[in-house]
Amino acid sequence: MSRLEDLIQTLCPDGVEYKKLGQVCEFIKGKGLSKGAKGQGDIPIILYGELYTTYGNYITEVISHTSDDRINSSPTIYKRDLLLPISSTSKEAQIGKASVYLADNPAYLGGDAILLRHQQNPGYLMYLLNGNWFEKNKMKCVFGTTINHLHPSKLSNIYIPVPPLSVQEEIVRVLDTFSGVVAELEQKLNAEQA
Repeated sequence: MSRLEDLIQTLCPDGVEYKKLGQVCEFIKGKGLSKGAKGQGDIPIILYGELYTTYGNYITEVISHTSDDRINSSPTIYKRDLLLPISSTSKEAQIGKASVYLADNPAYLGGDAILLRHQQNPGYLMYLLNGNWFEKNKMKCVFGTTINHLHPSKLSNIYIPVPPLSVQEEIVRVLDTFSGVVAELEQKLNAEQA
């Protein structure tokens, strides 16, 4: 069992409601933007590859920008949205790795990614979607040989536990604290080894 599942069982001893991810989140597909659009202006954009290489669990600052005429039909990313890359050329990349958008200003999402809009605690959904249990189910929605693709409509049919918001907030508090302690220990170990 994972830490998340343990926390859900501890905080919801009478059980928890399960819903399809598509019932909990609106799925919006990224469009239009590619690497060639970067550096062309001051409009913040997020490209699918950056979700693998640049951003972690929480996005508080956007590094890429483009001009207003390049965003066209790209969807707007708002605070609390979850962003997931849905294409990968490598089996090692964690396809569908969720990041929570926490920057104050909206941005725009390029192709080969989806954003999930919801009314849940975004940190809870991020930990859930990045956890081992969901990973096993998510990989059943991946297809392709040279390039792997995550099928959003299949992903939307996966049932997830949806505890009350107060429980979600407590889970995020515990897991954020735990992640912070682990990161601090890793820094200390790396410093000692250097």
